[in-house]
Parts: sequence; C-alpha cells; structure tokens
Amino acid sequence: MRRVAGALIVLGSLAAGCSDGTTELESAATAVLVETGASNPTVALDGNTTYVAWVGTTNEVSNVYLAWANGAGEFSKPVRVNDRAGDAAPHAQAPAQVAAGPTGEVYVAWQNNTRLAGRRFPASDLRFARSSDGGRSFGPAIFVNDDAGGPPASHTFHDLVVASDGTIYVTWIDGRATGADDHASQPQQAAHHHPQAGETRPQIRIARSSDGGRSFEPSRVVAEGACPCCRTALALGPRGEVYVAWRMEFDGGVRDVVLARSLDGGVTFAEPRRVHRDDWVIDACPHAGPALGVDRSGRVHVAWFTGAEGRAGAYYATSATGEQFSEPVALTPVGDTPTTQVQLATGEAAVWVTWEDALDATVTLRLARGAADAKLQHVSLSASAGQLPAVAASGDQVVVAWLDGEAVRVLRGTDASH
Repeated sequence: MRRVAGALIVLGSLAAGCSDGTTELESAATAVLVETGASNPTVALDGNTTYVAWVGTTNEVSNVYLAWANGAGEFSKPVRVNDRAGDAAPHAQAPAQVAAGPTGEVYVAWQNNTRLAGRRFPASDLRFARSSDGGRSFGPAIFVNDDAGGPPASHTFHDLVVASDGTIYVTWIDGRATGADDHASQPQQAAHHHPQAGETRPQIRIARSSDGGRSFEPSRVVAEGACPCCRTALALGPRGEVYVAWRMEFDGGVRDVVLARSLDGGVTFAEPRRVHRDDWVIDACPHAGPALGVDRSGRVHVAWFTGAEGRAGAYYATSATGEQFSEPVALTPVGDTPTTQVQLATGEAAVWVTWEDALDATVTLRLARGAADAKLQHVSLSASAGQLPAVAASGDQVVVAWLDGEAVRVLRGTDASH
C-alpha cells in the first residue's frame, strides 16, 4: 500500500461558534488503501490497531473489504469480508460498518441488494461477518434482520457498535411494514411519498447479539416515522445506555434529527427527542444522517446537517442525558451551505468531528477537536480533497478515512493535546 507522510496545517478561518484556538496532530501520516472502485469507508480503532472497511466494485460485482494496520505501520493488503461473492452493494448512506470487540474480534456489517421485477428499487438485507484473528480472515456471513427469506423489503442505513461486555448492536431503517415501493434503497433519489393517516411508515429497528456475533436476537422497533433515506447512528453510554439517532419525518414534510435512549440494553426506548427544532421542510430525500457519540462521562454528542431556510449548514450540540441539548454550534457557514456529510468520534479526552466543505468546486474535509467544554478547535488535513469522511478515536490516537474519487484514503495521527 502506498503511504505518504504528511503534517496537519492549521485551518485559518473558523466557523461561527467555535473557539479561536487551534490544535495539531503529531506524527500524522496518510495512506492510500485502494485506488479505484471503492465506495466510502468506515474506520475503527482498537488500541493502536486501525481497521478500515469499504465496498469495492469491479465489473459491476461488489464485495466488502477490510485492511488493518498496527501502530504507525503499513496497512495490510485488503481482505474480502463476504464469503459469497457479490453479496454487497455500495451506498453512500449505508457503508460497510466496522467495529472491534473487547478481546480482539473484528465485526463488519453491510447491506446487499436484490433486484425484483416490477419494483423501482431493489430490496436489501443486512449481512454480518466476524473475525477472530484480528481481521486476517472472516467466517461465513449471517443475516442481521430477522425477516430474511420472507417478503422482500428494505433493511439499510445501518450502524454498528460493540459494548465493553461484547454485546453487539446494529440499528437500521426497516421497510418490512410499509408495503410500499422501496424508494429508500438507492442513493441520490428523491422520495416524494408522504404517509397518510393510519399508514405504516418506515421503522427504526435494533438487533443485538450476545454470543459474539454468531447470531442475532429478533429485532425490536425503536420508533416509526423515519425519514427513509438518511443513515441511523448508534452509541453506548458508560452505564449501559443505548442511544440511537436518526432523521424523523414529522407532519408537513419536516425532517429533523431525533435521539432515543434505552436504559435496559436496547429492549425498550423512551420517546425520541429532537436534537434541535430545525423545522427543515423538504419534499425529497436529504441523504444526510446524523453522527452520534457518548464520552466517558456520559455526555452525548450529536452532529448533523439541516437545509432549513436561512440556516442551512452542519451543526454540533451536546447533552448531559440525551434529553435536552445545548444551543447548536455551527460547523459551516450558515445560510447557503449545500448538503454536508458529518461524522464524529469520542475518545478518552476529546471528541473529534469531521465534515465536508462543499462551498468551493472541490469538496474538502475539515476536522475539529472538542474538549470537555465542547469548544471546538479546528485543523485541516494536509491532502484533504475528498468526501464522505469517517473518524475513530482511541487513547491519544485519531484516524480519519474518506473517499477521494474512487480511492480510499486514511490519515492517522496522535493528539498533541492529550
């Protein structure tokens, strides 16, 4: 794999609401994992080991791949995760998700597609594979959704996390109850369907595995009324809390980000709360889901995009319990910002937020570090052209992965403030 050394340079202009300070990463280096055919990656950190997953397509056949690196070493050659060739589908809002277990396991969840005669878009299932040797090989894939093999439906826009006791959680948007054309499975398509009174709407579902990913329990409904085309986000609190964030469709075509909390391991959830009342009215699919993290003190961090008139942009807010949130901090200029993808990760000492800067002809990436007071200090990537970023943090390590054309790029560095 080609590896390019590079430092981080300080970003000169800061978004409104951010602090005047700046921060840098030490020993930053960029690697290129694959040059062509890739969709957007996701990333996980297990100590000093970095795992990156993505869907790669060659001759219209799509597979899931994973590469790993220890410390500052070279990345491994990509390993195919799915045992059944072609059992994957690229999707900007539903990438292959990777997570590390507490004793060295590596887990990957992804969607596949099934074309159906007479349906506008394909059905999809969620697939899952586990590695017990640090990502060097994977066992046969299993289904996450418990209705696999039944009537075709959409199961996508997923997220994946692993608790300290090894319990695995997966969330997604589920279309099994809608009985409607799957308008949500394909990216960059408008969804003009507004549910009528009494009509079943897309559901947010969660499933968990307590046997190391060998099987999943029957899924549970978190809520109904999901905007059908924005990814879910999943995070765990230090006292066993399970948090799920997604974009909900309210009456009148309003599509705002909400958060629901479970205090019993994902068995039941409280009513979802709006992170902020954006009142974004849109008769189309935003294709921009929220990002979510919980730090070791239990504080909840959420970042998202809204296209609400007069305040379009990406924002960041925090909450002590997930019930009431701080006034949002603007990550981007407010007003005319195009749809922006944003992600975040919480480490032991900081929260890291990364997003797209799409104001110029070339989309570039931004990175910010926040401390306990939620003030963000900005840095920029030295070779930052690209989009659809992902971020992970562990100890004093932070990793950002993104898509540059059809290439997967990864930057790893050390938090100089840690």
